[in-house]
Amino acid sequence: MKRPVVDMADCVDCDTCLELCPEVFRRNDLGGIQVADLSQYPEEQIEEVIKNCPGDCIHWEQG
Repeated sequence: MKRPVVDMADCVDCDTCLELCPEVFRRNDLGGIQVADLSQYPEEQIEEVIKNCPGDCIHWEQG
């Protein structure tokens, strides 16, 4: 299964992922972005997030 991953080293903290796909991306207690643990991810929405991420820090990982 493909899972989205956020590379926090490249994240510019823009909130684009939170705005475009809040059911997958959320802010954790430390203020970073985390990915919800889902059985399946909405690929089209995540592809849109990947295209619009100014930090280019979100990618797919095979799991």
